[in-house]
Amino acid sequence: GVTISDIKVQDSPTWLQNRLKSIGLNPINNIVDATNFVLHELGQPLHAFDSDRINGSITVRLAKEIKTIKTLDEQKRELFAENLLIADDSGALAIAGTMGGFESEVTSKTKAITIEAAHFDSVMIAKNARSQKLSTEASRRFERGVDPQLTHIASMRAVNLLVEHAGAKYNGFKITKD
Repeated sequence: GVTISDIKVQDSPTWLQNRLKSIGLNPINNIVDATNFVLHELGQPLHAFDSDRINGSITVRLAKEIKTIKTLDEQKRELFAENLLIADDSGALAIAGTMGGFESEVTSKTKAITIEAAHFDSVMIAKNARSQKLSTEASRRFERGVDPQLTHIASMRAVNLLVEHAGAKYNGFKITKD
């Protein structure tokens, strides 16, 4: 994960909005738009978490005793023990490689973010998507295979966009293997 502070959540620059619109995506804000742009530019899914809404450290783990998550589409989803999650000390932050959680989403109040750039097992992500009946751009890409070397390149591309267009300050890169 990459940590970035001094974020100013605002509209993306016009050129970025136009690029996203040209591929059928609606611009949301400069943070989400940067991650979506990098996904379509390089093929590596990224996810931005509001760092201030993360409790403790982030881990990749099976759901096991975690029973539900409210996802970005504001749906409360029942989790299965074998669902792969991104979690913190208090529970699920995202259904790994599929969709982020509502509780840690980037909002207009966000001041710092953690960008997740990961390489997931394609079979695990396919199982996540199917068990949740949730096919997303990220899950489809992971299911087909993403070059593991892209994680660092894509996250640094997003950092550069955010430093330039969101007033962000790059704080560091932390590699997690699980």
